[in-house]
Amino acid sequence: MNNPHDFWHQLLHAVEAGERCMLMCVVESLGSSPGRAGFKMFVTSGGAMHGSIGGGSMEHKLVELARSLMSSSAGSPTDDPAGTSPERFPFLKRQIHQPGIGQDRSGMICSGEQTVVFYHVHPVHQRALTEMVQKDAIGTPLDLLLHSSGFSFVASGSPGRLREDASAAEAGDPEEELDWSYRLPLNALHRIAIIGGGHVGTALSRTMNQLGFQVLQFDHRDGLKTMTANPWAHEKRVVDFERIGEHLPEDPELFIALVSHGYRTDDIVLRQLIRNKYRYIGMLGSAEKVRVMFESMRRDGFTEEELARVHAPIGLLIHSRTPEEIAVSIAAEIIRVKNG
Repeated sequence: MNNPHDFWHQLLHAVEAGERCMLMCVVESLGSSPGRAGFKMFVTSGGAMHGSIGGGSMEHKLVELARSLMSSSAGSPTDDPAGTSPERFPFLKRQIHQPGIGQDRSGMICSGEQTVVFYHVHPVHQRALTEMVQKDAIGTPLDLLLHSSGFSFVASGSPGRLREDASAAEAGDPEEELDWSYRLPLNALHRIAIIGGGHVGTALSRTMNQLGFQVLQFDHRDGLKTMTANPWAHEKRVVDFERIGEHLPEDPELFIALVSHGYRTDDIVLRQLIRNKYRYIGMLGSAEKVRVMFESMRRDGFTEEELARVHAPIGLLIHSRTPEEIAVSIAAEIIRVKNG
């Protein structure tokens, strides 16, 4: 998938096509588990698969279980208040990644464990999925509420429901009187502003889009071919770099990659942004370029603390050369910051 949000579009499309689907979500993970809380996938009665719950032999085994359940009479959309029997839906399945364990052994040996919930998704869920996809498309913050009576899409930060599926509780708060429930954020997209529309900026747009980031790209050159043809940026703006600060106000959750085409433009942009709080700010350039620029900024009153906030030269040191390799090094550094 090009973006994690495509997952729900693909599930809706499968349901609209009349396919039966098994939705599996990791609701809890401990230790060195390959599937972290929030990982999800579904398999269809036609054999397609989308997403992942951790991969490896564990995922293969659970995919085969899902397929066997869909092909059997156990696939009827019945409730299971206990939430434990694979004969009814939904149910929870624990996977322990250690050898010598009993029935919950996953077949992997990475020492962690995870719990996966199984839902049989039917055409009756189409209305809920449609409304969720529509809300997601306009950026409404949503959570996925998984519970022992079904699943719901709810507004982030609120106990109220957006739309419950046909098997969810009919009245009251869906979290009340349930044997188990888990709440996972759906569209809390990380955002990156890429300042530079050239080859590196375009390659980085593609990589960050694939990683599920909302990509905003800037350049000061009108009609720049690489930026015009870039299909991976969600938004592209041609701006005056002398006024870039007006377009990128302080935002503690925003990642910024400064990959413009030269020393002068980098200097203009960095001086405007460096005193704002961002989640990450990095600048492309050689060690010598960074040294000269920072020395000039020190003379103009920028402090060591301010300069230390900038990841420069940007990216992990992997001796990258091509725009695509540079994009990988930048993305790796951003992931390290994001995951703390």
